Amino acid sequence: MEDAFARSIPEVLDHFGVDPTKGLSDTQVIQHGRLYGINVLPEDKRAPFWKLVLKQFDDLLVKILIAAAVISFLLALFNGETGLMAFLEPSVILLILAANAAVGVITETNAEKALEELRAYQADVATVLRNGCFSILPATELVPGDIVEVSVGCKIPADMRMIEMLSSQVRVDQAILTGESSSVEKELQTTTTTNAVYQDKTNILFSGTVMVAGRARAVVVGVGSNTAMGNIRDSMLHTEDEATPLKKKLDEFGTFLAKVIAGICVLVWIVNIGHFRDPAHGGFLRGAIHYFKIAVALAVAAIPEGLPAVVTT
Repeated sequence: MEDAFARSIPEVLDHFGVDPTKGLSDTQVIQHGRLYGINVLPEDKRAPFWKLVLKQFDDLLVKILIAAAVISFLLALFNGETGLMAFLEPSVILLILAANAAVGVITETNAEKALEELRAYQADVATVLRNGCFSILPATELVPGDIVEVSVGCKIPADMRMIEMLSSQVRVDQAILTGESSSVEKELQTTTTTNAVYQDKTNILFSGTVMVAGRARAVVVGVGSNTAMGNIRDSMLHTEDEATPLKKKLDEFGTFLAKVIAGICVLVWIVNIGHFRDPAHGGFLRGAIHYFKIAVALAVAAIPEGLPAVVTT
């Protein structure tokens, strides 16, 4: 019930067909559970580890570096070179790329952990009125329409509309939603504000917030994903991974650099075609490979190997 804050107490109770002195019956609990779902935030579908790793290599500069490393490695094998020095250049490039990928994966993993931490704000138990009797039940069993009693120190188990104040005042710490540095006072009056935000909904107790003063009864109006906490989770999940201005500039730089490097390498190789048959190289093919290695060395030298790692960090 998204507009519970704008409705009177009788309207909210009538909507769920609940008697505030008896609470829901067992039959109603089953019906409401089927209709509205359970009071649990859905499990997040985490991206496989291998996808996180591959994502770190989806960058033009990184792809150019990988190509340069592979070509350097193949040329060393073709020439029959052995020892550490023969494969030093491709090894250094691959180590830099591995470090860059490791930093990126750690960053992505930390972002996913933030979603899991939202579950820590959920209450474990709640004092619920059902069939005319109060009982302490797991918060996950709450359904919309349940009458819940909360007091000082209680973590609010679901989004609830206050229906009765059992103390002179009720104050709630809802900093996790609004960032307010101090607790806020709650009341029973209907909110008439247009396009009301969390701060305007003074008759709603939000899931995950904490009672710091007073005692009250309230009717559950939202559970699971249909709570303020659920909205935060959904917003985090559906946020598009847009490229930052810096990333866009770096992509443009990478494209420009790739074109310039390719042009220079081809030009260097073509200019030296006349030297392919130099006796010092031992044949035309070896001469072509020699100058190809020079072109590749120029390409590797022109690429800022540390740039992807620095930007990721």
